[in-house]
Amino acid sequence: MTSSGTALIPLTLLSDPAEWPEERRRDALLIGDPGVAGGWGDVADIPAASPFMNRHAAGCLCCTRDPVTMVLAQVFQDRVVGRRPFFREVAVLAGAGDLVAVRQQLENDVLVRARYRLMP
Repeated sequence: MTSSGTALIPLTLLSDPAEWPEERRRDALLIGDPGVAGGWGDVADIPAASPFMNRHAAGCLCCTRDPVTMVLAQVFQDRVVGRRPFFREVAVLAGAGDLVAVRQQLENDVLVRARYRLMP
C-alpha cells in the first residue's frame, strides 16, 4: 500500500443503497442489510453491537471495536484468502442520522485506515 492511498479500497457511507450507481454494484461489497437487492457483488450483514460495549475497563477489545469495523476487518481477510468474492469498492449502509458517527469511528480505526480509503 502506498501513502497516497491509491492502493486502498474505496469505502463509501450510504444512507440509501439507491444512491450507489448500478453500474458499480457488481464489483462492490455492500455492508448492511442483507435483504437489499440490486446487483451487488456481495452483501455482508452488520452484527448487533455487543451488549457489553463501553461497560468494561478502558482498552477492552470487545468495547473498543464497533461492529462495522469488525465486519470490515473480516471481509478484508476473507477477500485476501478467497473466502469472499473479490470486490473493488465497499459501501457501508448506515442510517442518515448515524453517518457522521460511523465516519468518525472508521476514521479513528487504524486497521480501517490501513486498508480502506474513506470517500467524501
